Amino acid sequence: MGAKKMKFNMTEEQQENFIVDRNFIVAALARYACDNLRENEHYTSRYDTEMLYVDYANHRVLIRDKETKQEEYLPYDLLVGADGIRSTVREAMVKRHFDFELEVTDIFNTFKAVHIKKPEAISPTSISLLPNCLPKMNGICLPETGDVVNLSIGVSRNEFDVMPEGMKSDDPTVVAKYFQENFKAFKLSEEGYLDFAVQWVNQRWNRTGMVHCNMYSSLPCKIVLMGDAAHATSPSIGMGMNTALRDAQKFNELLDKFDDDLEKALPQYSTDRVPEGNALSDLALHTYCFDSSVSVKTMIKGVIRTQLHRMFPSLIQDQAGNLIGRVEYKLAELYQMAMEQGIISKHREINNRIRQEFFERQTGMIKEKPKSVPLLKYAMIAGLISCGVAIFINK
Repeated sequence: MGAKKMKFNMTEEQQENFIVDRNFIVAALARYACDNLRENEHYTSRYDTEMLYVDYANHRVLIRDKETKQEEYLPYDLLVGADGIRSTVREAMVKRHFDFELEVTDIFNTFKAVHIKKPEAISPTSISLLPNCLPKMNGICLPETGDVVNLSIGVSRNEFDVMPEGMKSDDPTVVAKYFQENFKAFKLSEEGYLDFAVQWVNQRWNRTGMVHCNMYSSLPCKIVLMGDAAHATSPSIGMGMNTALRDAQKFNELLDKFDDDLEKALPQYSTDRVPEGNALSDLALHTYCFDSSVSVKTMIKGVIRTQLHRMFPSLIQDQAGNLIGRVEYKLAELYQMAMEQGIISKHREINNRIRQEFFERQTGMIKEKPKSVPLLKYAMIAGLISCGVAIFINK
């Protein structure tokens, strides 16, 4: 927090140990499939192909080759929807199930991400959270390979207009100077500050989405949802890829348990994973508050709770956020713990209000009245009072 470093230690048994860029995992899986499955009669790779439509009634999908533009239908026995936040597979469930509840929104944050040489103060194996690292701005630092880290810094959408002008500049020298003077979490070299600034100005402001669903599978459609298609989330707690991998693991375990009987495995998958996926999204969004002053207060209270827990472990429960990523806790259990500690409920109320007020102003539902109107109203009231006094005196 600022220049103060706070560290929470976990043993190897407690930690998930999946702190890695998801692109490396995807690349590794693709290489494995290419190296080990290419001769398998049940495996066919379809790179540079887009899915256009799911004919769920006949259990087939319409695809198009991006190069040749040729379209064809492919039949399926089970369709795994791991196709991201704008999932085409998920659309079939929307059409088929009247009771399928789906919410697609954003994390109410706009951000930029740069890749820099790992600063000495940053752990190569841990996520580093950087609350209020700049005025109105928060950051997160994720380790990558090659002694590099991914540094993302963002601002709540309602505070974009009041964020530091130095970070809005298109001039790398301006950004480098402001960042060097005001960013206290760690130091960079002179070349490092300029490299950061060049990357910063050469990219647009980004936004990322969030998904909530009340079911992750459909027996009539023969569909199962995993990863972002089921529970796209804020990267703030670094558990998106972990949860996606857990989806696959748990579904595989269910297939083994029920001898590949989809009539049993698919419903059970939703029962098991929906609480985890929705807990993931809500923990990632509402562990932090869009009101930066409230977020800082929550952070301070969390530090106090953590220290008291270390002193009196049998009396004081640990901060829920400290336990994220520990294998002995399900995300749904930590969500309940955060609710009981008053974190989620308080932040959700504030966050929902701020988001709604921003939406109302952005869409023109609510327009700010001219500042002169209140003065005019007071002048009219004063005039009426003066007239009343004058009439009274005349009488």
